[in-house]
Amino acid sequence: MKSLPLASGILGATLALGIAGWMIWQLQEPDSAGLAREPVAVIGQKTRAALLEAVDTYLETTTDPKREKPQVLAALRPDLKPKMFCHEELIEVRQKSENQQLAGLAASCEEYARTGKQLLASSQYKNLALLTMDTTGGRYQVLDIQEALEGDLLRSSVREMFSAEGAPRALEISASDFSALTEENRVEGRKTFGLPADAGIQVYRPG
Repeated sequence: MKSLPLASGILGATLALGIAGWMIWQLQEPDSAGLAREPVAVIGQKTRAALLEAVDTYLETTTDPKREKPQVLAALRPDLKPKMFCHEELIEVRQKSENQQLAGLAASCEEYARTGKQLLASSQYKNLALLTMDTTGGRYQVLDIQEALEGDLLRSSVREMFSAEGAPRALEISASDFSALTEENRVEGRKTFGLPADAGIQVYRPG
């Protein structure tokens, strides 16, 4: 019976150390939960396809100065008839107003052309984005785009752009360097330019 106080003391110390360790881990572990509060909308496959088609067209062809990216091959080698390829993963759709929705997604765009038996690669765009979509008349149109900030602020901007459930998935895709979407671009690029599925990729270097 005399050993009980000692045992209780050891147990208490162990619990205290465990709680302290958990608190330190919580402080060190960055919070990935999103902060956006608009209600998440549930959309069907047909609506999803229409939304992504509008986004894809916007990213591949837009001249919007807010997000226009240089296309090196189009400027320096138009004779190769290059094309911008984009693929997106729709992470979530939130209802902003009666006729507007917010589409949170990951996008990877790459400019390709054909050179001999290889795919020639140049300009790239990979980012997480939040697009404001007009839904009037059942047709989607991009009104605005907000892109995640680069560097250490990426996590902060992603948390502001996505919901509690959406932000962790967005950060997961970013951590993979958008690899799955990039591979889809390569597959489509090879097919478009009549190259075999295992054709190599050459990076364009001006001059």
